[in-house]
Amino acid sequence: MKKILAYLSILLIGNTHARESELLTTYQPLNGLGSGSIIIAPVTCHQWFASSAAGPVNFISAKNVPPTDNPEKATADLNLANVYGLHFSTSDLGSPQDPVTMTLDATHFRIAEAGHPKEDVVRASLECLRICAGSERFSKVPLTVKLPQKDSRWLEKIVDEFNRHDREKVFFTPK
Repeated sequence: MKKILAYLSILLIGNTHARESELLTTYQPLNGLGSGSIIIAPVTCHQWFASSAAGPVNFISAKNVPPTDNPEKATADLNLANVYGLHFSTSDLGSPQDPVTMTLDATHFRIAEAGHPKEDVVRASLECLRICAGSERFSKVPLTVKLPQKDSRWLEKIVDEFNRHDREKVFFTPK
């Protein structure tokens, strides 16, 4: 009987902390392939461990290999944020009392073969962040950035511009 009670306790405790998976929408800066431009597009993601409103922000950097009619040739990641090594995260755990932070980790930033100007890729990624973090909880939170020393000047200027920008207005429109 003790074993059964212990097992039930573990199940009940585990179920109070687990959340079901869900589909959510994020925005990603996608390589427009033949168009030569960046496309800011809504993307559906499967979040296995739904935990907070931060999900869409965390998925801005997720790999994106869309379905295709030629799966042997079309295997490239189209998400420029991921391809260029930009990763977004928040500290939001869902509790309204906890302070919220947003971070852009660019410590693994790299120039990719996609051929887009690095500034445009960063700005398009920040526009995705602006859209995903549009809730009142995130609208005034300044973005902090982690970056390698070699890219600090130009990247810090763009992040500073983003932090000063009115988040209700478009930050970047691809050409």
